[in-house]
Amino acid sequence: MDQRIRDHAETIVDHSIDVEAGDTVVVRAPTVADDLAVALSELLGERGAFPLVTAGRRDRKRAAFLRAIDPDDLETPEHERALFEAADAIVHVRAHENASDMSDVDAETHAAYNQAYQPIQQEILSSRWCLTQYPSPGSAQLAEMSTEAYEEFVYSAMNKDWDEQREFQQQMVELLDPADEVRIVSGDTTDLTMSVSGMKTINDEGKNNLPGGEVFTAPVPDSVEGEVLFDKPLVHQGNIVENVWLEFEDGEVVDFSAEKNEEVLAGVLD
Repeated sequence: MDQRIRDHAETIVDHSIDVEAGDTVVVRAPTVADDLAVALSELLGERGAFPLVTAGRRDRKRAAFLRAIDPDDLETPEHERALFEAADAIVHVRAHENASDMSDVDAETHAAYNQAYQPIQQEILSSRWCLTQYPSPGSAQLAEMSTEAYEEFVYSAMNKDWDEQREFQQQMVELLDPADEVRIVSGDTTDLTMSVSGMKTINDEGKNNLPGGEVFTAPVPDSVEGEVLFDKPLVHQGNIVENVWLEFEDGEVVDFSAEKNEEVLAGVLD
């Protein structure tokens, strides 16, 4: 096995979810990420923990189910909720065999499924959890990179000294945490202001998100004013949305556009 995969698994087990002997761990990984699931299973066994590996949340199997069911019949799957309620830790692996597998599930069904799934999401977020990325060929294609180049890109972001990275990022925390306002300006397309007064600043050191590397906070909800253009593509439920533009007043989106799949963006905002 590629040593980088073993290193990735070690970072997840020992740093991100800090596994202890006796822990029960749910590993949610698509088939294309089997190598990482195998490495995680081996390491968890070495640590005396007990893994259960399940399929990814958004793959061909889930798409087939959502295409078949009437959205009015969607409700919280209590057996899945019970699984995550019982788990001590959860690892969710993102990896695409085909990034568009969910694209032919209609927006109404997506919305109903996401709403029904919210109680499960809350169970996951109340646990020790880690969301990570496996560099699959489908994800590389989405990034318009060769598989080898994408692997190197992902692993160089993943397998690093996270204690050192945390200290480096702390400099930004110390700037942002006492701030009252943030203004983001970029060219003629983005000028956004927001209050961050009283909001906590988080140092993302590869715990819940791996790779980490962000320093983030949140705006006071009704304080966001101005406009912003996102000139990188967004993949939402298998659909690529390009050049999203949003205009805010009093924290609400009052106008929006997208050059590609604007109807997907409209569904999200609705």
